Amino acid sequence: MRHSSLALRILLSTTIPVASLVAQAPAGSSWFEAGGFYHYVSNDFGNWKGGYARAVLSSARNVWYVDARAQDAFHDSGIYGSLANVHVFSDWFYTHLGVGGGTGDYVLPDLRADASLNFKIGPSRSVVVTFGGTWVESKDVFRDQALFSSLSWYQSSAVLIEVGGRLNWSQPNTVRSARGTGSLTLGRMGSAVVTLRGSVGTEGYQLTGAPETLEKFRSQEASISWRQWITGRFGTVVGGEWYHNPSYTRTGFTAGVFYAW
Repeated sequence: MRHSSLALRILLSTTIPVASLVAQAPAGSSWFEAGGFYHYVSNDFGNWKGGYARAVLSSARNVWYVDARAQDAFHDSGIYGSLANVHVFSDWFYTHLGVGGGTGDYVLPDLRADASLNFKIGPSRSVVVTFGGTWVESKDVFRDQALFSSLSWYQSSAVLIEVGGRLNWSQPNTVRSARGTGSLTLGRMGSAVVTLRGSVGTEGYQLTGAPETLEKFRSQEASISWRQWITGRFGTVVGGEWYHNPSYTRTGFTAGVFYAW
């Protein structure tokens, strides 16, 4: 089932690489961000549009993420909110926990929970091995349980390479799907950060408001985001995304501003 993750795809594509960078950043790397997005969806499935606000609050051992989003997608309007925490236990181990939920008729989930364990390995702790799981409960009879793993390599202070995979079981009927992802992040916090991301694989269910629920199909996606500090505290973030499955293609952009401290 992918209805919930689709609605949050823009949020995840911008948050995940930033979370990795903040986990490595000095204490105090915090910011507030706000922006909007628009995505064209082919075949009359209903364009996406809306706005978001995000706070990232960092201390010596914790990074907190507070997100809120108002959107219209697939002819369904709703508001989504989430809270997540990265806690650093030592120089080789940290955890990530997140929970969120939304309103609307079918796109946004009633509940989404994510948890992962992250291990830094190697002589310089430059490789991070991640194991985690996701639980999604929709507003209908559909449910998701997923296991995921990834490998992140901080090739230098300005280069991060990530590869990962996810196995997903969707209910009803225990429909299994799998997806692989890869990303390249270039740049430094406080200057500029550019992330290229792509994924390919299968999806279980997808609720779009169409008479028939999309079920067991392949899809591909690619995205780019650019976070630019204009001064020591102010900056902009822009991004573009492309997604395709046998039923429709979605293409769009995100733009926002942030204040860092």
